[in-house]
Amino acid sequence: MDPKLETEKKLDKLRIPAKGEYSEVARQQRLEFLRKRSGLALDGVERCSYEPETLKNNIESLVGSVEVPLAVVGPVRVRGAYVDDTVYVPCATTEGALVASLNRGATALTRAGGVTAWAISQRVLRAPYFEFFDLVAAQRFCQWVGDNEAEIREQALKPSSHAELVSLEPTPIGRCVHLTFAYRSGDASGQNMVTACTWSACNWIREALAASKDMPLAGFAIEAGLSGDKRVTGQTFTRGRGTRVTAECTLPAEVVRDVLKVEPSALDRYFRLISASEAAAGSIGCSTNIANSIAAVFVATGQDIACVHESSIGVFYLELQGDDSVYASITLPCLVVGTVGGGTGVPQQRECLELMGCAGSGKAMRFAECIAAYCMGLELSTMAAMASDQFAQAHERMGRNRPA
Repeated sequence: MDPKLETEKKLDKLRIPAKGEYSEVARQQRLEFLRKRSGLALDGVERCSYEPETLKNNIESLVGSVEVPLAVVGPVRVRGAYVDDTVYVPCATTEGALVASLNRGATALTRAGGVTAWAISQRVLRAPYFEFFDLVAAQRFCQWVGDNEAEIREQALKPSSHAELVSLEPTPIGRCVHLTFAYRSGDASGQNMVTACTWSACNWIREALAASKDMPLAGFAIEAGLSGDKRVTGQTFTRGRGTRVTAECTLPAEVVRDVLKVEPSALDRYFRLISASEAAAGSIGCSTNIANSIAAVFVATGQDIACVHESSIGVFYLELQGDDSVYASITLPCLVVGTVGGGTGVPQQRECLELMGCAGSGKAMRFAECIAAYCMGLELSTMAAMASDQFAQAHERMGRNRPA
């Protein structure tokens, strides 16, 4: 037998069946295949409340579901440009002590009179690169982009009625030019939206360059990394990607002592310590625990989980005031969230967004302001636990698995 055909036959036996099919029959075929391959019953994985046909835009090769325990944190009193409400925040996690700490922070903030929050701006990026045969052609292209910005903008907005192209910025690196498209994406997180829009514009650009004699293309890719998509970069920290949001609160001394169980001066001292330590470590931003807050709410509300990485950078600030009250603020420059599209339409995740009053159109900025307030609560609670030596004890009591 032809070795190539023999290899293909072996691979056929290993392939998961019913590729591209969304039905309960197809799901059961895949489960049966995995049971035979693994010898496992997979009874837990098989349990699934979703109708396979409804998940065509969310997952491929569905076999079941994995439950993540869900809790609710709150109340958190939030006043912002887009919210003036007492909010309860759903959190999906398997980390003991996390929800207890979140609730302690929420209690402190609410007893202090609440949080003021402000969603400042939205900036979703895609940065294709164009490679030329020399840097002279690359520089010509930069000039050409400026001369043809109106047509590029028109082509970019064809695939979406919700996207708004905010800026178009060429960055030459040798004979390559990274062309950053910055959009507002409305209530969607916008990852797929801006890819489609940018692809439309780039197809027009490539056709125009093909007709050019002095700017022939040597290479192209829809993204080469300058946008900072799903990773932490200095550029996105300073300039933003996703929604930039900030929040503040002043906590009276008695609230710090009664709820956070720490002296205001000790909390201030610990903040100074961590600020210096993070600077020494070369950290981008300054915080203790933003990632925990972001991951828990992202899982609960159907956000793009990979964006936890960039969404978790931020600057937490704390200052002891003359009356021993504590001023605190937090800024999240790269919060990639949406209230429509993607996983936000999956039933349980949709319900969690509804619980926050953040489901559907016109709610993305409210969602961002609620998240900023909720993140600040965990920062305060975690720093208080560290400053008063409660941290290890709390995890010993609530977060360790101690089998009999």
